[in-house]
Amino acid sequence: MAIDCSISLRSDDKFHGNHSLMVSNRHHSWSSARQKFAVTPGKNYVISMQIKLLNLPSGRHYTKVTLANNLTINGQQKNNVIANLPLQQLRFGWTEISGDFLALNGATSSEPYIQIGEVGVNYLLDSVSVTELEPNPNWLTEANQRIDKLRKAPISFKLPDGVNAHGISVELVQQKRTFAIGTEVDASYMTDQTHKTYQDFVFKNFEWAVLGNALKWRQMERTEGHINYDRPLNAVAALRSHGIKVRGHNMFWGVDHYVPEWLSGKSQSQLLTTMKNHVHDVISRTRGKLEHWDVNNEDLHGDWYERHTGDPDITEKMFQWIHNQEPQVKLFLNEYNIISSSTETTALRNQALHFKRDGVPVYGLGLQGHFFTSHIDIDVLKYRLDKVAEAGLKLWITEFTLSDHDFNRKAANLEKVMTLFFSHPAVEGVLFWGFWDGRIWHKSDALFTGPNISPNAAGQKYLDIFHKTWKTNFVHDIQPSHTVHTSGFLGEYLLNIKKNGHLIHQEHFSLDSLGKDITINLTNDRQGVSHVVFG
Repeated sequence: MAIDCSISLRSDDKFHGNHSLMVSNRHHSWSSARQKFAVTPGKNYVISMQIKLLNLPSGRHYTKVTLANNLTINGQQKNNVIANLPLQQLRFGWTEISGDFLALNGATSSEPYIQIGEVGVNYLLDSVSVTELEPNPNWLTEANQRIDKLRKAPISFKLPDGVNAHGISVELVQQKRTFAIGTEVDASYMTDQTHKTYQDFVFKNFEWAVLGNALKWRQMERTEGHINYDRPLNAVAALRSHGIKVRGHNMFWGVDHYVPEWLSGKSQSQLLTTMKNHVHDVISRTRGKLEHWDVNNEDLHGDWYERHTGDPDITEKMFQWIHNQEPQVKLFLNEYNIISSSTETTALRNQALHFKRDGVPVYGLGLQGHFFTSHIDIDVLKYRLDKVAEAGLKLWITEFTLSDHDFNRKAANLEKVMTLFFSHPAVEGVLFWGFWDGRIWHKSDALFTGPNISPNAAGQKYLDIFHKTWKTNFVHDIQPSHTVHTSGFLGEYLLNIKKNGHLIHQEHFSLDSLGKDITINLTNDRQGVSHVVFG
């Protein structure tokens, strides 16, 4: 069905099969081909299609394509956006646009359609599909099986034959995880000794951190030429001195009201020079101190730099500038509405694929995960993770929050969502966007409260996960000619060898996916045990 537009078949340009559908002569932004189908209330559905733009608005390098849905509920029409392609260019050719939606109570039918604000834009459609997203009642069992396979590895200990092993025991103490677990921190609090309770809590209960605001250009340099490096660099130094790894957030942020105001008066050439100088100046001070950089934060939601440089591919160039300055640092696209909504899930996946094809040095995708616990559906969340993982890049949950005043419900949902993240093969880490009600944007997101940073039920669940559930501590007596087998979570370990309860040797080792075979060679000298051989 055509709504205020012309529809024709094209056989010379199609994505699959014999024909595609050409949409032209559009009179409104919502003029589109449409197909209505029946839905069942309470079910989740995925709509997917391929689109190819045939032209762009005059003087524009890109446009925004929206997949909307007209849902009939108790005879009334309810329109909502399922997916956006905010920066769609002609050179992208055939591009998937897809998203999921829930058929609400009383829903009887769905009618998806394409919206493009500029009515002169014509396009092709092909490979349209609707799929019911089946619930998986066994998701938790399967997730725990994946955790055992992906996040753990075998460890064995043995003594050579004929050794007097009376009273010998081994103790494994995991000191760091390969899987990153961390939090956003306030840079000023990390260096002000009046907030030592806050600092000690971070050092004890997280292994990664990200500065909330202190590395953002607008906050660092509100007046041109007057930039505050001390605040972020002192905080980074404090974190690193306690073994905390730090993400860089962010080099650029293209949402209009987060751009330094003084950039607006510059010509395109002046702007580019200033941007390159900013990268050089920041990297020259942070080189080797940060593990990651979010390069152009929320690029799908803000195109200030594209508009003002006149370059639709300016974000790709930002990646290259940073990479040229510091090739070792890992570079990220960081976005919201990827897993808490489907509106930009496929757009980020597409953007990552385009970057990879263009040779852009992108390492991973940062997925902001801000959730209301009453709206979490594990099946939908896994679908979105799987979808964005199709780009073939590592995923990091960079801004995880759960908003709920019911702390017990929040604790249960935190365990479920963290388990899904930990079990997903593409996810490498989870960072909370704050943890304490004394320093957090939304109080309902807090896991800890009060001057002593005391855990609520959700905070206690986090502490159990961090210190017990996903951390290996193992003690076992060992006998000659007998091999002890166990497994541990991947990461850094301290091995203690004791005799009759007294420490006689220590050794550090790393456990990766290949596992570790350890032969304890008891060659006695003045100190007791002198050799531990790793096979």
